[in-house]
Formats: sequence, structure tokens, C-alpha cells
Amino acid sequence: MLRLALGRVHRTDLALSLAILALVGAGFYLCTTFEEVSPLFADTIPPDFFPRLMLWVIGALALLLPFEHAFRSRRGDSGLEEDRKDTVRPIAYITFAAALVLGAAAEWLGTYLTLVAICFALPLLWGERRWVPLAVFALGFPTAVMVLFTQAFQIYFQPGVFGLSLN
Repeated sequence: MLRLALGRVHRTDLALSLAILALVGAGFYLCTTFEEVSPLFADTIPPDFFPRLMLWVIGALALLLPFEHAFRSRRGDSGLEEDRKDTVRPIAYITFAAALVLGAAAEWLGTYLTLVAICFALPLLWGERRWVPLAVFALGFPTAVMVLFTQAFQIYFQPGVFGLSLN
């Protein structure tokens, strides 16, 4: 019985899932250290809501990870092992570095301009050269996100050095 159960669990993915779940646990702990919101401002969503929501989603996906090979194929041969033999392409590291730099500039640029910069930079980095769809996406998506959060949820973001915000 144990042998059958272990055949359904991918051991490498299980180790990765446990590492991710440990990070999720650390994230939940960090959420407990957030300062309490004054009752004057407590009419909106508490500051720990969205981080915890993201952590729940990440945790749920991590729980599914060891069983991915079984989900992808009824025979158990999902092709994941062949895909894992390929090395990580340099664009993955470049994307990580670009996202890290743009994310680090968020305090200075502000939330809105950071989202716009990321929505412009990453597709360009990945080879997108159609300027009209890129501009529509890079301006429209961050604007929609900011309007949704500021108008519907009453959550306001850091305007940055330029003071640009959609509050």
C-alpha cells in the first residue's frame, strides 16, 4: 500500500513542495508582525489580507505539485522528466534580474509607474515588438488594477517621487 502511494508522489517535487510550504509558513509568521490598524482606518481590508491570500494560493499549489505528473497523464508518463533535463535558459535569469531591479525601484517610482515599467519591460525583454498591443497592455493593465484597488477596495498605494497615483 505504501509502495503504491509513493508511486503517485514525485519525490523531487515533494521536497520542493516542503520547501515552498516552509516559506509559506514563514510568510504567515511575518503577516502576524504587521502593525495593528487604527480603528479610524479599519473600515477597509486589513493589511495582512492580500499577503495571506497569496500565501494560501501558493500553499495550495505547492500541495498539488508532487502529484502533477499523475494529473498530466493517466499512464504516469507526463514528460516532466524529459523537460527537467533541459537547462534553464539565460532569459530566465535576465527576467529575474529585471523584475528584481524594477521591484527595488518601486519605492522611488511608486506603485503605478512600477507596474507600467514592468508591463513594458518584460514583454520587450521576451521579444515582443508589436508596439500598439504592448502600449495598450502596459498602460491599460496597470490602470485597471489601480482603479480597481483604489475605487472598489479603497486601498491606496505609494505615489512615488513623481506623485503619480490614481487615488
